[in-house]
Amino acid sequence: MDTELFEVLSSNTIKISRFEITEDKLKTADQQFYYSFIKIKPGICAIIETEKGFVVLKEYRYPIKSWTYEFAAGIIDEGETPSETAIREIKEETGFIADEIKELGIFYPSFGATDEMIYLFHAKCSSKTDAETEFSEFIKYELMSEQEVEQLIRSGEFKHGAGLSAWLKYMLNRE
Repeated sequence: MDTELFEVLSSNTIKISRFEITEDKLKTADQQFYYSFIKIKPGICAIIETEKGFVVLKEYRYPIKSWTYEFAAGIIDEGETPSETAIREIKEETGFIADEIKELGIFYPSFGATDEMIYLFHAKCSSKTDAETEFSEFIKYELMSEQEVEQLIRSGEFKHGAGLSAWLKYMLNRE
């Protein structure tokens, strides 16, 4: 299978805050066309499991002006591995300390519109400290049973794409 089906004739990228918008002029064997997409740094999404249940975050998300249920998530910092990011984000957003962390695979949220790639994790945590959220983050969390998490998903209340993908990978790969 060909990995590169297009010849790039020109490329223009505009950086706006944490995003880059790219418009490429592409050529196939018989046509030329423009294709635009958003470049987003890779990130992580981590399911947190404690002996008392799963940690489900409830975070206010400005773009949709609403509180959402989700799992810990964040962007991978320069020089950081995905698992290091997962451990850091878990601690920053919830205060939980990861004892074990298992990679569940990767997830592309919308590869027709963005190059974003999210590494999925399952973490087991037994100890906790204070959360260290950023000034723009408004996060609460609830401890839930597996059945309660699944009910949130079934009811449509849990809409976090990376979280849904992480939960599916977790459920399919449980030992």
